[in-house]
Formats: sequence, structure tokens, C-alpha cells
Amino acid sequence: MQLKVCRKSGCDNTVPYEQKNPYCNIHSSLYHPFHYNTTQRRQSYSQYNRYKRDKEANRFYHTKRWANMSLMLKRRAYFTCAVCGHTYDKPGYLVTDHIVPRRVDKRKQLDVENLWVICKRCHYWKGVFESTAYRSDSLIDNLDVSKHWDKEQIREWILNKEILKADHPD
Repeated sequence: MQLKVCRKSGCDNTVPYEQKNPYCNIHSSLYHPFHYNTTQRRQSYSQYNRYKRDKEANRFYHTKRWANMSLMLKRRAYFTCAVCGHTYDKPGYLVTDHIVPRRVDKRKQLDVENLWVICKRCHYWKGVFESTAYRSDSLIDNLDVSKHWDKEQIREWILNKEILKADHPD
């Protein structure tokens, strides 16, 4: 029987090659496959791109350069969310996200140090974070705010929101 090493960093346990969950029994809870209607997802993205996203951003996110960079980063991250650690084996569940938003500092839009791969759930919380952190319409104010937050602080903020939500579901 062919075996592969558990996907959890630092774990040397093996799992059967045919097993869909790439984690061993100890770390199996890190794997979360989702079932989502791809036609519905395509329609909602199409609506968002057409009516909500600004035209310049829409053009940027549909360039080959962005698509290639996004795929490269997802592969480098082993299709695992940098915040919650969940792994997704199907397309559409992970987002390559700008830590400092593109609208705040376009100079960092293709800077690998300003990009990370996160799941849709954590991306939602990152959006909530951005709406609270970047309140001003002033670019200068927002650039100053962006210097106060790094990847680890944002990660902790998101995980704290998830914990609070789990403790108090509404």
C-alpha cells in the first residue's frame, strides 16, 4: 500500500495515499471539505464583479499575472488557510488576500510579503477587520493605520472573532 506523510507541518505520521483527508488521525480535524454549488458560486462572483467591485480592481484581479501569482501562493501554502489552518482540496474555497488592502497601497498589490492565502470564512472576518481598521477616506490616514497591523496581529484578531462567535452563536 502506498503511503504519504501527514500534511501537518512537523508531523511524520503516514496516511494511505488514496485517503482524501491528507492528515493523520491525530490531525484529521484540520481537514474541512465543503460542498458548494459551483454554478451558484460563479453567478454570485459574476454579480459582484459586475456591480460591486470597482472597475480597476476587477481588471487587476482578472490579469494573468494575478492568476499565476495567486495559484503559486496557494501551492506554496499547500492549499491551507494561513489563519485557521484548514486545508481545501477543491477550487474556490481559498482566497489570495492582500494584508494591506490594494485600495490602501497599490504599490504592494504584487508584493509577496503583502499577500497570504486564507479561506473564505477567514476572508469574511478580514473584511470585517478592514471595515473597522480603515474607516477614513483619507489615504494618508489609512497608510498610517496599515503600519500598525501585521499578519500575526490580523490572524489573532480573526481567530478571536471566530472564538467569540463559537461561544455566542446568534
